[in-house]
Amino acid sequence: MKKFYITTAIDYVNNIPHLGTAYEKIAADAYARFLRLEGHDVHFQMGNDEHSAGVQKEAIAQGMDVKKYCDGMRVKFEAIWKSLDISYDDFIQTSEPRHHESVKAFLKLLNPEDIEKKPYEGWYCEGCEAFLMEKDLVDKQCAAHKREPKWLHEENYYFLLSKYQQKLLDFYEANPDFIVPEVRRNEVLSLVKSGLQDISISRSTFNWGIPFPQDPSHVVYVWFDALLNYLTAVGFGQDSSEAKSQWKKWWPADLHVVGKDITRFHCVIWPAMLMSAGLEIPKAVFGHGFVYLKGEKMSKTLGNIVTPLDIVPQYGPDALRYYLLRESSFGSDGDFTWDNFIKRFNSDLANDIGNLLNRTLGMATKYLDGKIKKPATTEATDEDKVLRKTIEEILPKMKVALDYQKSGDINFHTALASIWEGIAAGDKYIDTCAPWKLSKEGKTQDIERVLYNVLDSLRNIAILVSPFIPGAAQKIWKQLGLENFTQQNFKNISWAQSDQFTVSVGQPIFPRIETNIVGAQLIAPKIKTGVINHAPTERKKMETPATPAAPATEQISIDDFMKVDLRIAEIKQAEKVEGADKLLKLQLDVGGEPRQIVAGIALHYKPEELIGKKITIVANLKPAKIRGVESHGMLLAASDANGLSVLTLDRGIVGSGAKAK
Repeated sequence: MKKFYITTAIDYVNNIPHLGTAYEKIAADAYARFLRLEGHDVHFQMGNDEHSAGVQKEAIAQGMDVKKYCDGMRVKFEAIWKSLDISYDDFIQTSEPRHHESVKAFLKLLNPEDIEKKPYEGWYCEGCEAFLMEKDLVDKQCAAHKREPKWLHEENYYFLLSKYQQKLLDFYEANPDFIVPEVRRNEVLSLVKSGLQDISISRSTFNWGIPFPQDPSHVVYVWFDALLNYLTAVGFGQDSSEAKSQWKKWWPADLHVVGKDITRFHCVIWPAMLMSAGLEIPKAVFGHGFVYLKGEKMSKTLGNIVTPLDIVPQYGPDALRYYLLRESSFGSDGDFTWDNFIKRFNSDLANDIGNLLNRTLGMATKYLDGKIKKPATTEATDEDKVLRKTIEEILPKMKVALDYQKSGDINFHTALASIWEGIAAGDKYIDTCAPWKLSKEGKTQDIERVLYNVLDSLRNIAILVSPFIPGAAQKIWKQLGLENFTQQNFKNISWAQSDQFTVSVGQPIFPRIETNIVGAQLIAPKIKTGVINHAPTERKKMETPATPAAPATEQISIDDFMKVDLRIAEIKQAEKVEGADKLLKLQLDVGGEPRQIVAGIALHYKPEELIGKKITIVANLKPAKIRGVESHGMLLAASDANGLSVLTLDRGIVGSGAKAK
């Protein structure tokens, strides 16, 4: 079993994590879970960075002992990570005794000729916890924190980084995969080629930190201290036999996952430190992109933070995990908006994977009492072959998408898209084979074959999707009547592996986030000047064909109902929305007024079937764009395990534009 040691950056504890921080942890977790399913022996490391001036300042502001403050923040951080299903193996605090011992041991290993005490003057950003050069400033402010740094003068111990310029360039050339993606590699190469300055590795202006061994009046500089956590976490500098065994097994790290703003620390300072100490250098550093809030980087300084606590309690961890991983490649920047989050939730999670599971379980329960055996060997139909081929192609596509050594990026979004191709194939397979028609024709064996194939597809999908949305994957597995989910791996990905399924219809795994009573506006937390206002958010159950009876709904008054303007409309034209298998664009006549709506009925109706039909629409919805197409209303339809039907008039005497009552 091949070992894989993966780390994330450790976090300052002067505030709880925001979405940008969560993005890194979620992505690293998805990658660690993927590696475990491949059969790797994984050590996934996380932690908190505590020896900063900002942390001490925050503790003092709260009237707390700094160590006690840090221990309390660990509890908060770990609660958030656990709420997001982050499967880390160890969590380190830099204030722990084991880390103090590790830092002291490392300083003893450093080449003494690389350490020098000298004075320094320069601009220091407390947010970055780093000295900045004039060229780093924008309008005399730190570009990241948008505030003017302080001019500091002090005498510190320095690591002579300038000596390592050529050694680093030689190392990069010999190890082209060390810095990923390529844009980060090019940035680092440019930085090193432009010349390196020696870096301060101690501070004498405050005492919160690890005492510098050569001079206890100094403490080790937070960035130098923080980088060494990767060594501490796997036993470096510790005397126990267990620690020594851990060190031998796990070092060097296989992958450091860090934000693009700190790649220079991990790709320049860190390898130079290890060279000086005579230790092996990690195999790769991945500098991921940022998650912006409506195009602006989130930070406490800017006051535009959205945190996991704004999302997870209402929508669950899998919704946030899916959204962040589905939007872009890991090396690129992403953007969070509530509108996009709701659309992605309803489209991909509720309508696609959630609905495929629910409608399949509903039909299995209705037609076969929930017990579906593996069919006797029969010749596969063309539809069977297409579904099988699509499912079997998912894993190879995922492996290509997530191989950063070959692709130069970690394309979570592409891997997820390949899984969703399998989901779409299952949906199409059901519509084509039409179990409800087979039932009317008494073809029980065909029903069993069709439903078995879909259920087995869902079994495969549950394993494949588990690195990304682990909670939902486990729920799918349970509703399929299967056991031992935690023992599954990619060796279990195969066609027709299960002998039978005994399914149970449960609650929808992703209840659709409904609009308000009129259906026009999403009821979601409002953002004022970028800060979340925790308004109550309503989550209603998704209407699906999973259960024979509609769930109870909240009662409304007649006044609420009268707000809904239901009108009769005649369909004049119908066509598919380009690039959307489930959407039709309808041109309507509403009492002489032309109107366009988009409806998700393309899997149930051909466009030509709808021409001339009179339907009922909600006429007073605010316009919305669906897949880039304007929609001015919503038609009424009903669905169950047998399919979907648009509600049409049974008599032609009522004209378009008439008000429905």
